[in-house]
Amino acid sequence: MTALENVSEDKQVSPIVELLALAAPTVAQMASYTIMQFVDTLMLSRVGLTEATAGGNAGLFSFSVISLGVGVLFVVNTLASQSFGRREFAECGRFLWQGIWFALVGSAVFAALIPAAQHVFVWMGHEPALAADEGVYLGIALAGSVFKLLGVAFGQFLLATDRPGSVLLSTVAGVSANALAAWMLIFGHGGLPRLGIAGSAWGQNTGVVVESAVLLYFILHGKGRRLYNVLDFKLRREQMLTLLRIGIPSGVQIVADVLAWSLFGMWVMGQFGTAAMAAQTYMMRYMVVSFMPAFGVGTAVTALVGRYIGRGQPDVAAARARLGFTLTAIYMVSCGIVFFFGRYSFIRLFDSDPQVMRIGATMLVFAAVYQFFDALYIVYNGALRGAGDTFVPAVATGILCWGITVFGGYATAKLFPQFGPAGPWLVATGYGVILGLFMYRRFARGGWRSIHLEQPAHRDTVMAVSP
Repeated sequence: MTALENVSEDKQVSPIVELLALAAPTVAQMASYTIMQFVDTLMLSRVGLTEATAGGNAGLFSFSVISLGVGVLFVVNTLASQSFGRREFAECGRFLWQGIWFALVGSAVFAALIPAAQHVFVWMGHEPALAADEGVYLGIALAGSVFKLLGVAFGQFLLATDRPGSVLLSTVAGVSANALAAWMLIFGHGGLPRLGIAGSAWGQNTGVVVESAVLLYFILHGKGRRLYNVLDFKLRREQMLTLLRIGIPSGVQIVADVLAWSLFGMWVMGQFGTAAMAAQTYMMRYMVVSFMPAFGVGTAVTALVGRYIGRGQPDVAAARARLGFTLTAIYMVSCGIVFFFGRYSFIRLFDSDPQVMRIGATMLVFAAVYQFFDALYIVYNGALRGAGDTFVPAVATGILCWGITVFGGYATAKLFPQFGPAGPWLVATGYGVILGLFMYRRFARGGWRSIHLEQPAHRDTVMAVSP
C-alpha cells in the first residue's frame, strides 16, 4: 500500500473515538496554554498587584492586536481539511504556504503598531505605574508576533492533516520553555536579571519560538513532507484569495470578540479602579480554564466538519458538531458549578484583599452562568468555520459583542454605578446567551451545506507523491 493510499483510507472507528482522537491532543494543547497563563499571573501576583494586572491587561490586548492574523490563519485548517477530505493532498501544502506568506506580512504590520498601541493604556486613564508596565509588556509581546502567527499556521496545517499528536508535543515543549524562562526572568533566578513584568513577556516569547520550531520540525520531517507538498513555497493567487475571502471574516470575528473583552477588562472595569481590574484578571484565569479546552474541541470540530464536507458527507459533519457540543457542554457546565461553590477560595489564591475577593467572587458567579452558552458559541462557531461560513458569524459577533458587552457595559457602569462591576457583567452575560443561541440556530438551519470552497477547474494539477 502506498503512503497516499494509507492516508486516504477511511478509518473504521466510532464517532466518539474519532472526535476524541483529534480533540484530545488539541484540548491538552489548550489546557497547557491555560496552565501557563495561570502560572504567569500567579508569579506576577507575587511581585505585586500592579504587575499582575498589567500582565493580564496587556497580554489580552496584545492578542487582540494580532487576532486578525490568527483568525485568517485558523482557516488554513478549514481549507487544508477539505483538501485532505477530497484526497487532494498537495493542496494542503499549498494552503500552508499561503498562510506562511500571510503570517510574514501580517507580523510586520503588527510590529509597526507598537508605538501607537502603547498609548492605549494612558488614553484609558490607567494609573501611570500601571500604564507603564502595560506598555512594556505589550511592546515585547508584539515584537514576537511573527513566531506566534507562524506557529498558528503550522499547527492548523498539522491538525488538518490528522497529526494532532505533533501539535501536542510542540505545545508541551513551548509551555515548558515558557515556564522556565518566565520563572528565571521574572524573579532573576539562574544569574539572570530580575525583570518583573518584562520577564513575563520575554518568557512568553521564548515559549512561542520553541513551540513554532518544533511544529516546523514535524512539518519538514517524515513522509508528510512529500505527500503534502510542503516545500511548494510559491505564492498562488487562487489559493491566497480563497484564504483571504474566508479568513478575513474569521479574523474580524476574533478581533471583535477578543478586543471587546480586552476593553471590557481595561475600560469598563477600569471605571471601578485597579482593584476591579485585578479581580477581572484573576477571574479570567479561571474562566480560561473552561473555554480554552472547549476551544480545543471547537478546533477539532472545524477539522472534522471540513474533512467530511470534503468527502461529500455533510450529514456526518453535522453529527460530529453535535457530538462536540455535547462533550463541551458537559465539561463547561461542570466548570461553572465549581466556579460557583469555590469562588472565594479561587480568588484568595491570587490576592487576599477583601475588596478584590468580593469583586472577583461576584464575577465568578456570572462566569458560572455563562458556561453553557459559551459552549454553544465555541463549538458551533468552529463548525461553521469548518464549512467556510465565516462572514455572517463575524458580523453578528461584532455587533453583539461591541453593542452589548463594550458600550452596553460602559453605559451600565456610568448610569448605574451603584451596582458596581456586577452591572456590566450582567449585561455581558446577556451577550453570551444571545450569541450562543445565534450560532446554534445558524448551524442548525443548514445554509452552510450550499457553500463550496473547491478551487476552480484551472487550478494547478494536484500532485499525490508516493515514497
